[in-house]
Amino acid sequence: MSEADATQQEYPVLRGLPVDMCIFTVATESRKTPQDNIDKRTLKSYPDKHLELLLVKRISDTEGDKWALPGGFTKIETETIDAAAIRELKEETNLDASVTQLRAKPVGDGIYLEQMKAYYKPGRDDRGPTPTVAYVALVHEALLANLHAGGDAGQARLFRVPENSAHPFVCHTENGTTTVDWSELAFDHAEIISDALKFVQNQILTTTIAADLLPKEFTIAELHQVISAVVPSYGQMTTNFARDLLKTKTRNSMLKEALDEHGELKKSSQYSARPAQLYRFNEEYEPWLSIYPRP
Repeated sequence: MSEADATQQEYPVLRGLPVDMCIFTVATESRKTPQDNIDKRTLKSYPDKHLELLLVKRISDTEGDKWALPGGFTKIETETIDAAAIRELKEETNLDASVTQLRAKPVGDGIYLEQMKAYYKPGRDDRGPTPTVAYVALVHEALLANLHAGGDAGQARLFRVPENSAHPFVCHTENGTTTVDWSELAFDHAEIISDALKFVQNQILTTTIAADLLPKEFTIAELHQVISAVVPSYGQMTTNFARDLLKTKTRNSMLKEALDEHGELKKSSQYSARPAQLYRFNEEYEPWLSIYPRP
């Protein structure tokens, strides 16, 4: 046996490295009944918001008929892992990301994409030893209107993310309600999703990626809603939230007041009778976090 043949036998040629995509959005749902926070004079209120995750229904021989994360293999001869993630995002959501959106700092245009972690353990895939690289994407809900399944998937649906593993993922459609328990997900995707939730919750609290889930101009209450949708334990909004957000030294300049063409403050009455100030994220702001005090 030649040295080349021996090397090939010892190190089999891969057909590609898999990437799996945890694609999240914060969905908006109109309130069905009046709530305490509705302005009784106008019956206006902020809509409900909750976190959703894109899952696809597999139709292949491996883990067929199970719900799973969208993903696929890199084109091993021509494609980097990041390029494969961008392509998979396009194939599953019809969205065009870019390399700049793979950075930790979001660009605030509705798409945030970042590599999270590599996974491998013996037996995770019946087809043989197969690692995978997981990516997390945050996508503004308005950009997910044209979902379609690709590759070895028959359906693509957005499922509401439960607050804990004791509850299933839920998807409401015109044809009824679909629920998926964590144990029913394909491969080790329950573990990947659990890690992705912790990852995105940390990111929403320590970076400005909320910008990709909000309109360019938003109220403080809308920002709080997005944070609470991703981190259910965050707590109810108080007047201290707005004060501390805008006045604390370490957050100074994170938000800018929105101004019209005349330099006047812009306000919104969409959800309340009393106009609320609109803000924008400052694209130049860099979060500065440390367990140590500043010198």
